[in-house]
Amino acid sequence: MNRLQTLIAKPEKLVIGLISGTSLDGVDAALVQISGAGLATGLQLRHFCSFPYPEGLRGELLELSTPGRGSVDQLCRMNVLLGEIFADAVLQLLDEAGVSAGEVDLIGSHGQTMHHLPAPVTRYGYALRATLQLAEPAVIARRTGIVTVADFRPADLAAGGEGAPLVPYFDFLRFRSPEKTRVLLNLGGIANLTLLKQNAALEGLIAFDTGPANMVIDSLAQHFFQQDYDRKGAIAASGTVFRGLLDELLQHPYFRKSPPKSTGLAAFGTA
Repeated sequence: MNRLQTLIAKPEKLVIGLISGTSLDGVDAALVQISGAGLATGLQLRHFCSFPYPEGLRGELLELSTPGRGSVDQLCRMNVLLGEIFADAVLQLLDEAGVSAGEVDLIGSHGQTMHHLPAPVTRYGYALRATLQLAEPAVIARRTGIVTVADFRPADLAAGGEGAPLVPYFDFLRFRSPEKTRVLLNLGGIANLTLLKQNAALEGLIAFDTGPANMVIDSLAQHFFQQDYDRKGAIAASGTVFRGLLDELLQHPYFRKSPPKSTGLAAFGTA
């Protein structure tokens, strides 16, 4: 407890952020200097690296995230395996940045989303809204020796949120404006947008998942062009919109839902 109190009281913190999205291709790791708090928070990116998953792991993750596939044993072991991989991403980041683990105050690990069920289902009198991320934080903490915090999406669901998207607070800190209204669109595995009205207040922030993005685009690039992904959007930019197919895709019921809303592999699969 004393260690956490000391950490909270520090005016500046060196923090590592870890995430793997629904593209299921690896871990993104960022080393960030954070100063201040609240609206006065300052952020400086010190280093960034991507740590690719081993060949074949993406297929295993897709299998495990598909209802009726995989086993509890596989799920438990995958949680530990991903913890090891996330820890390796931290160690690579530190090595590239020339920073020791002892200099880092905190790791924030999102983990790997396996299933996201934000719509409530009632069981035994409880309205249950659930999400599952793997990459055991205890493994990350033990391997690196750094305090590790996780389970951000379940915490948001428990507070009555959707559990996604998680980026709006960062968008608010970095892009709010007294003169302009801005919309920020993030094309991750799932796309999401944040609406920042002129002089936006945190309480009035609007953000939601718009639908699938790279999780589908990557699969199409692999299937039709034998490429891991559409680098710089070159393939997409060379074509034209097929309106008939687009109109059919937009019939999915998710697009008719009003915000707040979130989605993932459970709703859209990969392609």
